[in-house]
Amino acid sequence: MNVPPRAPRIPPAAAHVAVVGPVHNCGATIAGEVARFRSILSGFASVTFLVVESDSTDDSVRQLRQLAAQVPGFAFESMGMLRDRHPIRCDRIAVCRNVYVERLANDPRYGHIDYVMAADLDNLNHQLSAAAVLSCWRSDVDWSGMTANQRLAYYDIWALRHPVWAPVDCWAAYREMVAVVGHRQAIEMCVASKQIRVPAEAAPIEVESAFGGFAVYRRDAFVTGRYVGLDANGGEVNEHVRFHADLRERGHRLYINPAMINADFTDHTYYKTRLGHLRKELMWRVREAADSLHCRNQLESAIDAIKKRLPESIQHPGKAR
Repeated sequence: MNVPPRAPRIPPAAAHVAVVGPVHNCGATIAGEVARFRSILSGFASVTFLVVESDSTDDSVRQLRQLAAQVPGFAFESMGMLRDRHPIRCDRIAVCRNVYVERLANDPRYGHIDYVMAADLDNLNHQLSAAAVLSCWRSDVDWSGMTANQRLAYYDIWALRHPVWAPVDCWAAYREMVAVVGHRQAIEMCVASKQIRVPAEAAPIEVESAFGGFAVYRRDAFVTGRYVGLDANGGEVNEHVRFHADLRERGHRLYINPAMINADFTDHTYYKTRLGHLRKELMWRVREAADSLHCRNQLESAIDAIKKRLPESIQHPGKAR
């Protein structure tokens, strides 16, 4: 492993940053997301956006064209409908992410970029602040990448690799255990038990991979990675894991920055709230009763039908403003 020389940390006021992310059906929200990040990052020398869209069925492309015409430094690329060629979700996302990696690596229009900020642009980062981002620059660790944390519980276990906390793919582990201990215990063992609270004042945690909806990278590190959403057998894997392995193989170091809070909780950790816990317990009891009556499939279909009729804020309470 070649260890890159320690790069001087460029002060935010002198640093040029690019915000990148894949988007899908973002027509109603993308303008607000761009405005939010422009405000959060206003202390940097310049802010550029490079967004990659695919598979939208709303007016996403029209909204993105408007932003490209109105917002300095905003650019996007539409990949059209990828679903037929890339039916597996993480594979599609990897295709989109690799577009902006390639652009940042090779397009001279992005040669001035010092730091890359990879973001989920679907309102997940609604609690992110300028102070949270700037906490990366106050850290003493020699980071090439810093990823986000959530106040109530860290949620992104699938993207996480840590030799003690999460050494393996959590969903692969779940599939190994579900036949042994059942669905509920396998979820608790392989996923929920790892969604722990990391105090904002804790020291940075060095990881092999993480994301959490937002990450800051040195540009020279970011362009050395490639996202991969499929394993050697064509099975779905989290696309961040291979990307971060590429960076680490070149000696770059990655951390979770506990102070970089981007949300109180998400859809994945809503069950950690009091109301969410009650809802989770109720749903488990209903499912167990349905199993005993041999009508689980009918129940799940009914629940899905009810969810589709609920307002967005109720369907996705973790992303409510």
